[in-house]
Amino acid sequence: MTALHPIFQAVLSGQFAEGLALYRQQAAPTPEDDRWAGYCLYVLGQPLEAKDLLLRATGRGCAAAGAELVTVLRSLGDVQAAQAALTTLLSQNLAPNDRAYALREAAAIDLNSGQVRRAVTALEEAWALLSGRPGAAEALQVQTAQLLGYAQHLLGRSTPARHYLDFALNRSEGARRLQPLMTRAQVHLYAGHYDRSHADLSEAGTLLSAGARPYHAYLTALLARAQGHWEEALRAFLASAAAAQETGERNTEFLAELGASTVYTAQGDGWAAQLHLQRAAQLHRTPWEEALFALRQGYLLGAMGQPEAETWLRNARLTFGTLGLPREAAWAELHLAELSADDHEGQAVEALRQALLQRSALESGAALMPELRLLPRLSALMRRRWQEPNVARLLAERQEVLGDEPMEVRFLTLGAARIEVDGQPVRLGLRRTPELIAFLLCRGPSGRDAILAALWPDDDPRKARNYLHQAIYALKETLPSLQIVYDRPGKVYRTVCEGPTFFWDAGAIKRALSADDEHERQRAVLAYSAPFLQDVEAEWAREERDALTFSVITVGLKLISRWSAEGEYTKCADLSRRLLAVDPGDETLAEYLVEAVLELEGLAAAQRALSEATLRAERELDQRPVWAERLSRRLQTRLN
Repeated sequence: MTALHPIFQAVLSGQFAEGLALYRQQAAPTPEDDRWAGYCLYVLGQPLEAKDLLLRATGRGCAAAGAELVTVLRSLGDVQAAQAALTTLLSQNLAPNDRAYALREAAAIDLNSGQVRRAVTALEEAWALLSGRPGAAEALQVQTAQLLGYAQHLLGRSTPARHYLDFALNRSEGARRLQPLMTRAQVHLYAGHYDRSHADLSEAGTLLSAGARPYHAYLTALLARAQGHWEEALRAFLASAAAAQETGERNTEFLAELGASTVYTAQGDGWAAQLHLQRAAQLHRTPWEEALFALRQGYLLGAMGQPEAETWLRNARLTFGTLGLPREAAWAELHLAELSADDHEGQAVEALRQALLQRSALESGAALMPELRLLPRLSALMRRRWQEPNVARLLAERQEVLGDEPMEVRFLTLGAARIEVDGQPVRLGLRRTPELIAFLLCRGPSGRDAILAALWPDDDPRKARNYLHQAIYALKETLPSLQIVYDRPGKVYRTVCEGPTFFWDAGAIKRALSADDEHERQRAVLAYSAPFLQDVEAEWAREERDALTFSVITVGLKLISRWSAEGEYTKCADLSRRLLAVDPGDETLAEYLVEAVLELEGLAAAQRALSEATLRAERELDQRPVWAERLSRRLQTRLN
């Protein structure tokens, strides 16, 4: 290397577009010209063109260009080719600067595969080669410091991570600050310093090149998700994936697709989550990526109640442990605790204890908080068992990061509407506020006139408008996490919950009723405990109430029909009884119940079941159901 090379000087100063312009002015570019122009192309978001130019440089005898070639191949996700190029590079008799660069790239490959401690060893060797050397060596030392900071961050060592990153930033100007800023933002994120993370990302945003946009968007999404800003997180994850696909950055695309799947899973949209997981499945190759994929697949399957979730999560935990990554291993333990939180609390608490054992290798428990936000059942268990030492410890660390922010907001609309925050009921200032929230959740973002016509059709328009604004203000004052916001461009109002996990019972049932998984549909039917907003007589509420009841009955009948054909009479009887409590007059349900009990317990039991169903229908309908005599005659025929 020589600091006198004009294109390289542009690289050192972060003027990559100017460096590329200098290259294009060359009538007969040298291999060294190819090398540095290739690096400029890479930074400017053209990795495929960079790859071609760097291959040309190495083919023309510039062996040191293999260092930049490894960088580009790694960003394109071609780990095998990157490793081969690196092996060739390290076999050369390289100058100290070039060897340090090669070691830095070896460390980057190790980091991608999860071999963090091996990466630190290579980076420390590169650091020693570069220390005290002027010019280009100092610039490369800054890049090495950035990667060392990242590696220490992965091991949960925030203090040395910040040391190396501060070193890099104190010696960088302009575009050269971009990478260390983004890395430090991630360190701040998992140290629980969200405001500092935001500041670093904001500054990095003013320095972005095309090649850095996908990863910057990914980090923006991570920060938003850690704070419970779900809509912002999803937008940024999707933007990151799209930009990474366009530039060919497979690693970032993989991470962004996984990130999008977590948001959809948290929101209860299993179909969309699975779609993004399928995209990610085509992209992961390294052991660390496979383990991270297993973690997210296990998360989705666990949210859907699938027994395979435990296998995926245990595999993720094993790989993270083998790779020596305590943060990710602790994440896997938290997810395993989530699986058991409802039915096996002791098992869940033990998994939580294991997570805290992993956390002991980290400087702070703040690294667990973004993951804990994804796990509502575990959060509920922690609220129930807050006096247990391990639970109390994690709750204390949560408060250090998030203050008094609640864990969960539950909006319950089956029966009488009510809101619970961390299991405690919340009294809203105005009686119609829950109806307003429910309307916007059911009908989606709506204009003011549509809201007033649905909720206050017969009221004076001026009074109705005043009530609407009072309800919005009172909700904001009482429960800042759950708000009705006005979207000025669309001129609509919508319901937003940021921070805590938000659960809406009717919405969860609607999603589950359309799920592909039979167990999820069955749970949805069983979860229907009372009519939607049973005390609200507005036309829109009656429509929603009737539609939800119809969907529950329809899905339930399909399940019962299939079970009956397959001889699963116990399941038929149980679900028929449950649904007759919802619609006592349904003849088909009564018939399925009687037939199932007849097969299971005999004629006398079937007659008792019919009598009970008939009495329930009489009480609800104020008349004897027409099917009672017909079913009674059918049973009498069996007796004869």
